[in-house]
Amino acid sequence: MGIRLLEEGREDFAIFEKAGDLGGTWRDNTYPGCACDIPSSVYSYSFAAHAGWSRTFAGQSEILDYLRGVARTRGVDRKILFNTAITAARWNEER
Repeated sequence: MGIRLLEEGREDFAIFEKAGDLGGTWRDNTYPGCACDIPSSVYSYSFAAHAGWSRTFAGQSEILDYLRGVARTRGVDRKILFNTAITAARWNEER
């Protein structure tokens, strides 16, 4: 979503990430042999296809590098507020 907003010229948004880095599952799981259990091509965004996976079922570090690279290349990494947990939200009708 963040990448799409940037493509549309929108800058008035932030992405909140509770952790200190992006990557979710691929950041948090680093056990030996960690890899995807479906073809790696499924982990390519449609707008950033990656045809150069090293193997059919890519490893954790390769997937994480891809995710970080896409965020950096598309500029969305600068919109992420890391170490920021959202604990509550309230709609303000006037704003």
